[in-house]
Amino acid sequence: MNMLDKIKARFKSKTYWLAMTGAVLTVMEVNSQFVTQFVGADMRPYLIAFWPVVMLFAREITTTALSEK
Repeated sequence: MNMLDKIKARFKSKTYWLAMTGAVLTVMEVNSQFVTQFVGADMRPYLIAFWPVVMLFAREITTTALSEK
């Protein structure tokens, strides 16, 4: 499998799309702090762990290997 095929396979993966979306939303949140204004001060430190937990969950429920896409 050449590099172009590997890149195409990654774009077929919903887990990778979720990761990219999460990264963009995290950057937007850091710059605008839109969500943190609605969250209590005691919960704000835990927001940094939100996307990694979502990604771990998504990876665990993924059933198809990336090499099969």
